[in-house]
Amino acid sequence: MIVISGCFVRQETVYAQKGVISSLQATAAKTTDSIRYVDLMNQLAGQFQHIQLDTCFIYLCKAREVAQRLKYVNGEAAAYRGLGGYYAYRDNSYLSFRFYIDALNLYKELGDSAGICQTCMHLGVYYQFEKQYEEADGYMKRALDIGRRLKNDSLLMALRANCYFIYISNFRAGRSSDLFDRKKAIRALTTARQMATRAGDERLLLYTGMLQAQELIYSKTAEAEGVAKLIALVAEAERKGYVYHAMYGSSHLVSYKSRSHQADSTIFRRQMVRLALEGGYRELALPGVAKLYAWYDSHNKSDSAQFYAAAMLDIMEREEQSKTQGELDYIDYYMQEKKLRALQLQHDYQQQLLDKKAMESRGRYAVIIFLTILLVLTVLLLVDVNRSHRRSRRNAIQLGEKNREISEKNALLRTNDDFKNKLISLIAHDFRVPLNHIIDITNLLKDQSLAYDDATDLFRKLETKSQQTLHIFDSILRWIRSQLSGFVYTPVVCRPAAMIREAMEVLKDDYVEKALTIQLDIPEDLDVLADREMLQFVHRNLLHNAVKFSPVQGNVYIRAAVEGNKVTISVSDEGKGVDPGVLHHLFEYRNREKDRGRTNGGAGLALIICKDFMDKMGGTIQATNNPESGSTFSYTLPFARESITREQ
Repeated sequence: MIVISGCFVRQETVYAQKGVISSLQATAAKTTDSIRYVDLMNQLAGQFQHIQLDTCFIYLCKAREVAQRLKYVNGEAAAYRGLGGYYAYRDNSYLSFRFYIDALNLYKELGDSAGICQTCMHLGVYYQFEKQYEEADGYMKRALDIGRRLKNDSLLMALRANCYFIYISNFRAGRSSDLFDRKKAIRALTTARQMATRAGDERLLLYTGMLQAQELIYSKTAEAEGVAKLIALVAEAERKGYVYHAMYGSSHLVSYKSRSHQADSTIFRRQMVRLALEGGYRELALPGVAKLYAWYDSHNKSDSAQFYAAAMLDIMEREEQSKTQGELDYIDYYMQEKKLRALQLQHDYQQQLLDKKAMESRGRYAVIIFLTILLVLTVLLLVDVNRSHRRSRRNAIQLGEKNREISEKNALLRTNDDFKNKLISLIAHDFRVPLNHIIDITNLLKDQSLAYDDATDLFRKLETKSQQTLHIFDSILRWIRSQLSGFVYTPVVCRPAAMIREAMEVLKDDYVEKALTIQLDIPEDLDVLADREMLQFVHRNLLHNAVKFSPVQGNVYIRAAVEGNKVTISVSDEGKGVDPGVLHHLFEYRNREKDRGRTNGGAGLALIICKDFMDKMGGTIQATNNPESGSTFSYTLPFARESITREQ
């Protein structure tokens, strides 16, 4: 065993890159906090990204910390790009996307074309995994355009290999793309392979070799040859210490063997899980662990089933801890920006005080000169008095302006402090309940013996709760940033009918469990002008409240009404309605610990954000109790004419 920055890694893990890693570590040990140190940490993180993910994260955190302290923007951008890749392997798509976007913005500020190219490529792969194919094609096209201009062989190799990856991903999904057809994709893969051979790049040689093996398998021209080649490459990758590449190849062998109903698919699945756990890619192993548990349980092999059940629980607990810690770190990152602004204001205030004292000193000096001139040159008395009067009046005006600026900035500081306290209070109240639900479900899975169907149902509920909490968290971050850094509203054409159906998919388990009838009465071609993400947040929260407070076998009505150039979308339920004492304050910040009614359970912060979003989009939101039973929540937005260009 050897120790690398506090993490234990097997000696054979660094086989392929032992020389490079040893050289970097030796240099880092002699380097203090400096730009060179940041670059070394980022390079070490890149070496370990496909070997040991936990060690990679430690180096990235060190690089980011020192880069921020030294204000080394290029090193900070590289660390963010690395963190985007780290969270992608952690299966945390939200944080992966946020760090990639932060890296891209920093590279744009620097005008770093190579950094922009790499980050656009990563974002293209990210959107491909998220099945947002148009965005994936757009980022990859941009990366290719920049890469061709730069003529950087290392960038072009990775770009061309990923072009084929996106093509084969589209092919397996039954989708065609104008950007990557079969001929272009195969030509790009062949070129990447040739360039990797000339450069002696082991990682890219393994990756392109595996992609060529997949081409043989999926094209069905030589399946047996492709499988044999892929098995050999997996063995070579594991022998050379490239854990992720070995795991990647094993996952494709599992897919092929399972699709062909071959008995040895379980062997490769065990191999894939072992490699993932060894390299720290735990979240990527979770589906495989679940299938192994189900297989051993169905074959009455209790010891093996118990082992994979324990592994599955450990992965889920670590995943939840990782997501929570990562999101808290990201909030802290934005709060640091606010602290820096406060320090800047304090610096400006102190500078103004110094300017004021300097001005007073100049005034006294002017008086002394004036008295001297008065004694020596009595003839110039009237001229000097008039000049002094004008100077004093100008100084008084300047002092008044400075005092007014100081007062305005003090008021801004007080407003920011009040906003911080309000935000902390809201988050503490509104996140407690959904997080407690998730903890309760995980404790139940850990402490009780459950049947497979029950456990599967709880896993699905856990996923739903996590997604709902993450949606809320994402919108809160968007709200925080709009509050702190200003918000520029750019409306696009949105179709509420399609967006509401999309939001209902997230709540499907809840309304199916309560046997609710959802009646959607909105024309398919009805358009409004809004910010899509803000509007979808409002949809999710209004639908969630309606489903939550509806009785079993009740009805939820979703209707649209057009009046002039305004569109009103309403969501009605048949529940108990809203407490009249609370109804008029649903969209205001209040202490709700003593309130009763429909604001309990986390709705407070969500409704406040809904109101804020509607204000920013030039709309309104309101709530009323129905005459018979239940309540109706509705919003009003500008109607979009057909002549407006639609933005998809």
